[in-house]
Amino acid sequence: MHKQLFSITFFSFVVFSSTQAGSLNLSYVSDSANVDSRYIDLSFDASKQTQLYLGAGKSTIKDSAGEITISSFNLGLFGIANEDFDYDIGYSFWGNKNEISSATAYFGLSLYTENWKFTLRPELQKILLYTKNNRRQVDINGTGLYNSVQYFGINNIELLYAHNSYNYNRNLSALNTRLASLFFSNTALLLGSSFLETRDLAEIAFIPATIRWLPERITLSYSQSVNAIDKSVSKTLSAKLNINLTSKISIELEAGEVRPKNRDKLTFGAVSVLFYF
Repeated sequence: MHKQLFSITFFSFVVFSSTQAGSLNLSYVSDSANVDSRYIDLSFDASKQTQLYLGAGKSTIKDSAGEITISSFNLGLFGIANEDFDYDIGYSFWGNKNEISSATAYFGLSLYTENWKFTLRPELQKILLYTKNNRRQVDINGTGLYNSVQYFGINNIELLYAHNSYNYNRNLSALNTRLASLFFSNTALLLGSSFLETRDLAEIAFIPATIRWLPERITLSYSQSVNAIDKSVSKTLSAKLNINLTSKISIELEAGEVRPKNRDKLTFGAVSVLFYF
């Protein structure tokens, strides 16, 4: 009944260094569905083994009905417990005023062995929907679980598999009915279509020999997600390049396409500039 929103989720991988106290990341994302997003992320050392990170973003969706704006922010703490464990705890929010919003709190724990990294991250989610007439609030509670395994045992190659699963206390498929359009605005239904039931991701990263101006890292990704509202399946293919311009500046370039079942495919591109200080 309504256009599905394609959204990209960014995950920050924090690396502690004796010479880098923090970083500033500026990102821009655009896709063929007329969605443009801008993000700013800041991280800095809180102590020798902990790092704070915070970020904010703004996305604009343009279609025949006009323009929809989404705001987001996140706040978190990353820490190293010892040589075998690290953890991250945080809070994220996105939404459109008086239409729909989603707030998520999470805690993750990672275990390292000689060639492996295992991560488990449970999430608690609060979704607020507002009816279009009297702006009555509808609450939806959700839980999520992210788990991943990463392998480093091959020279200059890293492998990753990750799985997300989500459960909600209400039947979200009710938002895919004609009755839902009587109570909720097109904006709320459009943004609500980004909620997932599952997502699986596989990545392979190549780390070439360090030569200036050549990519420091090349990542190929494939993911498949199931929508929580209409149970539709989307497949995403992407390629990402990380290039160090100087010891203080690096850039990341990403391009790919999304193939929703029974819908036209979408293409997207992203560029990020990372400043170390």
